[in-house]
Amino acid sequence: MFSTLSKRILAATAIVSLTALTGCSTGDTGSDPSATGASGKDAATLTLYTDQHAELVEGLTKAYTDETGVKFKIQADATVGQIEAEGKAAPADVFLSEDPGPVAQMGAKDLLSPIDQATLDQIQPGLSSEKAQWAAYAARTRVLYYNPEEIKEADLPATLMDINKPQYKGKFAWAPSGAFVATTQYLISTIGEDKTRTFLEGLKENGVNEQKNGNVRDTVEAGKHAMGLSNHYYWWIKAAEVGGADKMVSKIYHFPEADAGNLILSSGAAVMKSSKQQEASADFIKWLTAADGGQKLIADGDISVSGAQYPVAKGTTSKIVGSLEDIKSPAYDMDVMADQGEAENLLKSLGMSS
Repeated sequence: MFSTLSKRILAATAIVSLTALTGCSTGDTGSDPSATGASGKDAATLTLYTDQHAELVEGLTKAYTDETGVKFKIQADATVGQIEAEGKAAPADVFLSEDPGPVAQMGAKDLLSPIDQATLDQIQPGLSSEKAQWAAYAARTRVLYYNPEEIKEADLPATLMDINKPQYKGKFAWAPSGAFVATTQYLISTIGEDKTRTFLEGLKENGVNEQKNGNVRDTVEAGKHAMGLSNHYYWWIKAAEVGGADKMVSKIYHFPEADAGNLILSSGAAVMKSSKQQEASADFIKWLTAADGGQKLIADGDISVSGAQYPVAKGTTSKIVGSLEDIKSPAYDMDVMADQGEAENLLKSLGMSS
């Protein structure tokens, strides 16, 4: 049906892949220079920086162009360092992140314009910046994969911390992904560095580092490990590749109570303070977060576009993974991800970083 996630992420690094999909040699989404928006005015061309998966960005921008005439110049694989170096001369109007860290970091560096309250009101509470610096437009959750041929659901750990119990030694996998770093930063911010270090030392001793989330998924599916910590969408992408969830041996487990093992991580959308097109950029983010706008594509679109991510608008449900409201994630301020240096340094000191 489509390539594996690793190939999908590689595709995101090639700007030309996005422009080719739209048939625009200039990198614009929409090729008609005379296109106008709903207002009848000449449509804007927005420069969009992103580190999100190429297929999702392409799908969202194309849908917006089709509806409004607004076109896009897209730079994939953008970084905070690049944007900070460009400063006031940065050509970017909008930034779409894969994880909360980059947009939270840009907010902390005063690089973003405030998000309109009307836009934030469209989104489920607790998923966007508490300082109104960026808006959530998609989300992923941490999960535990398990192989029922190797372990019964009733025997799975009740909390993330329980995975270090002696009975699970050597039976689970993990990977030092960006979401793993974010989870570590969340733990430091809630239980402190000492307790987080103790947990990570136990994880390293008890589990097996499979290096990548895709490897965690595949080794649990094959029965090499009874369990594995990862992100929800890797499993669903594999399920689509093999013909459906019923063809998978492994299953997804959500910890039964609000727990760091269920941590929700938002993808963030932001208007760059340096943008000369503040209103047009804000309009795009308002559409992106609306239930009848960009959220409809994430909720109802094919997995090759949505990536099985969760929509975040109030009342929305993914036809693939269900409702984010069913996930028992602890409530927290995602702006805590602005500085993940503590987590990165701790993991490095333990030899657990990628």
